[in-house]
Amino acid sequence: MGMLVERIKSYAGDHWKAYVHHPWIDAMIRGDLSTERFRFFLVQDLPYLADFARVYFMAFARLKPGDLRVYRPFLQLLAGYDEGKWEEELLRDIGCTDYSTERWAAFKAREGYMNHLVRMAHEGTGLETLVAMLPCSMGFAELGERCHGLDLSKHPAPYQRWLGLYSRPFQRQQVNALVDGLEYCAAQASEAELAALERIFLRSVQHQIHVFDAAWRLEDPWPGSGSFAWPSVGAAR
Repeated sequence: MGMLVERIKSYAGDHWKAYVHHPWIDAMIRGDLSTERFRFFLVQDLPYLADFARVYFMAFARLKPGDLRVYRPFLQLLAGYDEGKWEEELLRDIGCTDYSTERWAAFKAREGYMNHLVRMAHEGTGLETLVAMLPCSMGFAELGERCHGLDLSKHPAPYQRWLGLYSRPFQRQQVNALVDGLEYCAAQASEAELAALERIFLRSVQHQIHVFDAAWRLEDPWPGSGSFAWPSVGAAR
């Protein structure tokens, strides 16, 4: 890792550890995560993916042409990646059809994370926005690397597929390509700008923890919604 990534991960400190070793993630790696918790995470991830993709391109639009060229390897990897397709297939595998990709299907933790990223895209620089995106991709790359050498053959088949998505070389290649661009741009940043990147990265990590907390608890109801229920917003799509 380069100077920027070392610095912002160090600033996140125990928050980063709490994210990448969240009970939900540890249970998934062991293979004993409940199907309900897996389903909750996937159902809540689908509304988030559209904003996640939009924010990347909003960030790239703010970069100087010279800086944008550094991200070309990452853009090439990103172009052929459709995480939502994988997740919808996994939901069908576990018998879940009650989901929506619309933003209104997101509960509090997810909408909070989505709003954080969208706000960064509107108010921040290209570099700040891409740093806000980094915990998601980098954390899942670390999750995948924890699976290397493990015997996953006794895990439920959907869990094997989900872990395989993040343990394949593509995930680390994608993160490395993004980090290369971030390190190049950060080398030109002032100390004040670097300090801002620390806070932005930490806030994204905190949102990641909140998202996994909700999936672990199996609840994140909006005020007034009463007992927990899946957010049915039209037919699954």
